[in-house]
Amino acid sequence: MSKGDNNMSVVVTISFPVADVAKAIEGLHSNSTFFEETSASTKGAGVVSHRFVAGKGELIVIDEWDTAEHFQSFFAANPKIGDVMGSIGMNGAPTITIYDSIDGPGTF
Repeated sequence: MSKGDNNMSVVVTISFPVADVAKAIEGLHSNSTFFEETSASTKGAGVVSHRFVAGKGELIVIDEWDTAEHFQSFFAANPKIGDVMGSIGMNGAPTITIYDSIDGPGTF
């Protein structure tokens, strides 16, 4: 988004608690077709960027969306995401946080 744009994007983090991070990463790869198809469908739904990162006992999705509403609509309409995440060893409810982007000094 350009500076001065009143429609700043949002950053969404989804933390999925998992029992074994290495096995969860393997599970992501074994479900690659699902994730590739889902990523392709989000490109027209408002996603700007998408990535997975791993921490101790968790996989985290970091997305940037044009609006929080577009993310919420996409996530609500795709219950299979939860099913697939459950199949890779998710051992608790995900934590979803939506952050508003701000125009601050040094931002690029």
